[in-house]
Amino acid sequence: MSAGAGSAAASGGGPAPSASSALGEAYGEGDGGAAGRGPVVPGHVSLAARVLTRVAAAVVAEQLRVDLAEVRVDASDDAGHLALRVTTPVRVPALSGSVQVPAGGVVGLVRELQSTLTRRVSEITGRTVSRVDVTVSRSVLDRTGRVA
Repeated sequence: MSAGAGSAAASGGGPAPSASSALGEAYGEGDGGAAGRGPVVPGHVSLAARVLTRVAAAVVAEQLRVDLAEVRVDASDDAGHLALRVTTPVRVPALSGSVQVPAGGVVGLVRELQSTLTRRVSEITGRTVSRVDVTVSRSVLDRTGRVA
């Protein structure tokens, strides 16, 4: 921080802001920044493709309750936005009459995943997700939903 930058707030003629209000404003709690986005400072922030794909893979594994090691995500640029290609297994309920199939079946699960992935990756990384293509690699029988 340069010497002049610290004195800019005090030169406005009013009382200097308290440390807690200055921090709150810097982190989006006041008028000084976008809510939840942190301080607004000049510079460039870039996230490596590996970070974006790992975040997306973690969201997929959590949403579908599958092993993270089985989820593959490729990220690419789509006119300045993030396009994701996901390959993952999905859990399906045991095929008995006592278990209720999720609305829409496997396609419904994938549509819900697309929506959740778009929202969560945007929240976590700050990048706008323009599209999510999902390939289901295999099904995993979910025996936890069985009723005896």
